[in-house]
Amino acid sequence: MKRPRTPQEKKALSLENDRRNVVAESQWGARDAIAKRKQWVNQSHRKAVHQELSALSGSAPADPEAVESAVASAKRHNWRKQPDVPLKVALELRRSRKPGGTGNEP
Repeated sequence: MKRPRTPQEKKALSLENDRRNVVAESQWGARDAIAKRKQWVNQSHRKAVHQELSALSGSAPADPEAVESAVASAKRHNWRKQPDVPLKVALELRRSRKPGGTGNEP
């Protein structure tokens, strides 16, 4: 049987396991922003491929190798979500940003 944890142990575990978004957006706006960024990456890639293929279609019938090279040459934007940080780190960052805060207080 597991032994019961003390309140201090519970607090330490909570500070390690709970996560916070420290990017310059609100936690509610981040959900929308992530979806919109993913949508933007995919749409811009589809547009780039379409432009490459439309430039190819003006000439002779499309050669499969030419189509493959045109699709491969379309640049895809790279974007990944930044992971959330543990609550302990987020609180230290908040303390260090406060005027007069050293970040060493409990």
